[in-house]
Amino acid sequence: MILQSVGLRNLPETEEFPFNLELVKNLETIKFSSNITFFVGENGSGKSTILEAIAYSSGVPTAGGISIADDPLMEPARALGKMLSLRFTEKTHRGFFARAEDFIGFVKNILRSIAELDAEIKEIKETWTGGDINLALSPLLSERKEITDRYSENLDAMSHGEGFLKFFNTRITGKGLYLIDEPEAALSPQRQLSLIALILEKVKTVDAQFIIATHSPIILAMKNAQILQFENNTITETTYRETPHYQLTKAFLDGPEVFLRELESKN
Repeated sequence: MILQSVGLRNLPETEEFPFNLELVKNLETIKFSSNITFFVGENGSGKSTILEAIAYSSGVPTAGGISIADDPLMEPARALGKMLSLRFTEKTHRGFFARAEDFIGFVKNILRSIAELDAEIKEIKETWTGGDINLALSPLLSERKEITDRYSENLDAMSHGEGFLKFFNTRITGKGLYLIDEPEAALSPQRQLSLIALILEKVKTVDAQFIIATHSPIILAMKNAQILQFENNTITETTYRETPHYQLTKAFLDGPEVFLRELESKN
């Protein structure tokens, strides 16, 4: 593993978010025991806040979106990140922090690059007056081909899930720290299985480390993963079948009519 642990150096004397959260006030050292760690808990439990702060403190780039350092909405993550103490086996900035919405920014950036190259190619063709035009076009055409070969020219035309997986596959290029917030938001159940296969492959082939905040009982089923439950303002290690995500999903699938009758009776 690259990241061994995360702790809080000190707590500022302020009640501003996120330092007013009991989870932050009670934060103890988080020790990572697997190359795959899941943060689970209800919305508002603090898992995304901690993940964002780790991303800022670690210095990994944001994949496809505004960097945490520049995003005004990430000021709480920056404030908490400055207070964190991260212990590494080896310091690296390889990796990324990604949210489902970052995929949209990624697609726009790729398509913008292609459009700019197309415009430059068109201008050269229309204004060229002498010499070998291929010498002028060759670098631009090569750059365009490299982009489309890697990402697909019609990335925006792909299904959301297919493009999202291609996004991960092309960006996880080596040993690094990969922090992902709720990837299931962009993925069907079948695509979630594909993501599991991709992550397991990258752990095995390049020794990548993943910390993933998720609600998905499918993604949580990944073998040999560490699961950290954010609940009651504390973080505790748990097992897959002990998570509320698994228990509620299984109970519903075993008897959906029971849940639906109860919901109908309340309306």
